[in-house]
Amino acid sequence: MASIPANIMKLMLRVGVKRDIRDPDKLVRHLRRVMNAPLAPSPVPRGVRLQHARVGGVPGQWLSSPDPTVTVLYLHGGAFIGGRLATYHNFCGRLAKALNARVFLPDYRLAPEHPYPAAPDDALAVYRELLDDPRPMIIAGDSAGGNLTLVTLLRARDLALPMPACALAISPGADARGELMSRQANSDSDAMLSRRMIDVATRVYLAGADPTLPYASPCLGDYSGLPPLMLTVSAEECLRDDAHAVAQRARDAGVPVQLLERADLPHVWPVFTFLLPEARRDFGIIVSALRRHLAPTGSTSADRPAQAATVVSEAPA
Repeated sequence: MASIPANIMKLMLRVGVKRDIRDPDKLVRHLRRVMNAPLAPSPVPRGVRLQHARVGGVPGQWLSSPDPTVTVLYLHGGAFIGGRLATYHNFCGRLAKALNARVFLPDYRLAPEHPYPAAPDDALAVYRELLDDPRPMIIAGDSAGGNLTLVTLLRARDLALPMPACALAISPGADARGELMSRQANSDSDAMLSRRMIDVATRVYLAGADPTLPYASPCLGDYSGLPPLMLTVSAEECLRDDAHAVAQRARDAGVPVQLLERADLPHVWPVFTFLLPEARRDFGIIVSALRRHLAPTGSTSADRPAQAATVVSEAPA
């Protein structure tokens, strides 16, 4: 059963964010109004330094521990249309403290002014520059940023660039075709998103590009040679099957993958560490999963043995 704060948040999201908007211009205005507003407090944790910077020509923010030994690239959500970096200050600041890391939040270009492939190009440009740092790297993101996380991995692999130590995708939007079953089946139960919202936002983002391309729909990609992957998803959300499809692709390619699924929680719940006890509980699971892959082993992801997906689920059987 969800906590009282989680139930309150779901009600607020259902009233304030979820819509059934067909008109693309109206959806863009709505998403930017709600996602670019300070809907919930997300303070920078004590001891974490916030700095504005540019990496790979992309503006953004660093959240850093005093003497970081790890670099994290975190790609924010917002349906490729909106998103506010400050929303992630608490979650990414906690990552910085827990992993003794510096976390870069890029303010990548958004549709409709900058449709596909502007956002993945920005993510890859940041990733390329961060490779110059000798510290081990993690790439992570939520929702649209989860898509960009997976796409950046696929593009980096295809360009023969070094892989990060591991990756984290929180409720990734991985199917731009909109064909997976949960997109419609969970359209009512999802507290934040509806099928129509996702479908219209995806059309705005792609602007006519082929949705079957793996760089648009990473659930269709070949995951051979990718690093260990951690996925989280809610059983009630529209993007549930996106995460499961990615996990299966990774498993088929012999990539170590852990899938954390919870029932009765909103889309991208782990991000809301300042507000939700469930997010703080699962933050420890996420950090432990990432830490396991930061220990130096001298091996690449291709050298690691295949591992079946681990599903931690509170969903009904």
